[in-house]
Amino acid sequence: MHKNRYNALRLKLRLSPKGPLLIKAGGISANPTLPDMQFVRTFHPGKGEVLYIPGSSLKGVVRGFVEKALRTVNEQGSWRWACATFPDDPNSCGKLLEKEESSFRIYGNSCGACRIFGHTRLKGRVAFTDLLPTTDVKTEIRYGVAISRLSHAVGAGPFEMEIAVAGAFEGQLILENFELWQLGLLAMALEAMNQGLVKVGFGKNRGFGEVRVEVVEAMMEEFTSGAQDTVWRSLGAFTDDEEVRRYRLFAPHRIEGMPAPERSEAIGFYVRRVYGPETWRQAARQVLEQTLSAT
Repeated sequence: MHKNRYNALRLKLRLSPKGPLLIKAGGISANPTLPDMQFVRTFHPGKGEVLYIPGSSLKGVVRGFVEKALRTVNEQGSWRWACATFPDDPNSCGKLLEKEESSFRIYGNSCGACRIFGHTRLKGRVAFTDLLPTTDVKTEIRYGVAISRLSHAVGAGPFEMEIAVAGAFEGQLILENFELWQLGLLAMALEAMNQGLVKVGFGKNRGFGEVRVEVVEAMMEEFTSGAQDTVWRSLGAFTDDEEVRRYRLFAPHRIEGMPAPERSEAIGFYVRRVYGPETWRQAARQVLEQTLSAT
């Protein structure tokens, strides 16, 4: 089933700091003018060396939030549970299924988080690209110290931190061959990020890492057969009942009455529908209501 391509969603994300933001670069820079803790940088073809946010930094905190939410519900036998966090843990999906050869058993017996983000035996449905700056990013230097727990005096420091305080970064979230509840969980995580419940980067307990995430554009692609502009279909809607049973695909398999796209076009075997920020917000709200409350 996963060797085919039935549906895909691309969200163009714009992320901007609400306060101090620091994604630390690994190692020590050869540039002596940079501070002790510098923001991670990469080479941009048109702008040269720029600050950026690695896609892995965003994916990691989103997965962490989704896992916490699923462990709170903890409904074994459905998708509403999450396995142990570390892949070497004997109770993680990767370990529990490491000798399983059947693809439908691997997917069907994986927890909800691993079905979205993957594990050592299963490719994830979602990917995050790097977020590159679209405006000038304003940075400043802050100073910090480490306090000794024994003497309650300065144990190390002061050290310099390069933080971003203004600007915008853009990248993409890409979800392929997905079930609608997976989209609902990701929409919930993005909303939690806007509420300050999911923070990014270094120093979360210091007040760093609070960001605003906007969906600038949403692009839905799905197989043409049976496509309707106001109907969003889950993976189970494209397969027969036997595949739904074998892979343990969960309802709802389709949601009707979705907002009409701003534009729609045929792309070979697929139809592409494009949504702006407001229509995406309406669509995400409907998906949340109908998937996270579905049984």
